[in-house]
Amino acid sequence: MVAGFFCTGAMFLTPAIAQVPKKIKELSFKNIENVSVDRLGNLFIVFKNGGIKKYDANGKELAVLKKGDLPTLIEPWYHPKIFVYNRLTQQIMIYDHNLQFPQIGKIDPAIAVNPFLVCPTNDNKLLVLDEADWSIKKANPSTSKVLLEFNIDTLGMGKPVFSYLREYQNLIFLLDKYSGIFIFNNLGKKINHVKCTTQNFGFYGEELFYLVDDRVIFYDLYSERTREVKIEPGKFVIATDERIFLIKNNDRVVIYEFLAEVSDEKPREK
Repeated sequence: MVAGFFCTGAMFLTPAIAQVPKKIKELSFKNIENVSVDRLGNLFIVFKNGGIKKYDANGKELAVLKKGDLPTLIEPWYHPKIFVYNRLTQQIMIYDHNLQFPQIGKIDPAIAVNPFLVCPTNDNKLLVLDEADWSIKKANPSTSKVLLEFNIDTLGMGKPVFSYLREYQNLIFLLDKYSGIFIFNNLGKKINHVKCTTQNFGFYGEELFYLVDDRVIFYDLYSERTREVKIEPGKFVIATDERIFLIKNNDRVVIYEFLAEVSDEKPREK
């Protein structure tokens, strides 16, 4: 996707004018490696030493995991459980909402030869990206049965750097840091490719959000319209019903007040 412009078929889609939210707080840290958010709008910060901290919308600390193995992927969306996957150990850890009492499991080799990314689904299954053949598999963790499998076409992608896998609204999303976000339906057919260079993405209602330079792009999954929110440049971004969290330079979190605006832009025929 070219920032501020998206073309599909014979339609040109123009984003709404960018709004500028109010900055309300900054938090300082060291060695931030990743971020995520749960359904309640709580922010999760992952640190280089494997520690995780959970904050509410106003930056109040709610829970701490002091250190551990650095998570490859953290997914707290299915509140109150917090899903963590570690590629080095091929272990899944599921914590309670206070980041305590983990249930620990491992990916069965019958599911994947080299499980590169693993995330939960809304029906208590797993999505697994297998590096051995760059396939995505949906599997039942209790039986190790693969329910769905499809290969990703990596031709023309150079050397992909896949960093995030997610299911949302019966769609599968896969991030390559250099070529953008691939969207597949629940049968494995690629239905879109949002071209961008970004470090993370998330969801806001029916919109996909991600950061490009100093703008948060909101991309409607159904109309393909976009709108923008202008903030500072940063590395990661999280958007919720109340806040935008911007992570800058791995050491600072900027919290913005966010009042969502729905774009009234209409697709313009070519």
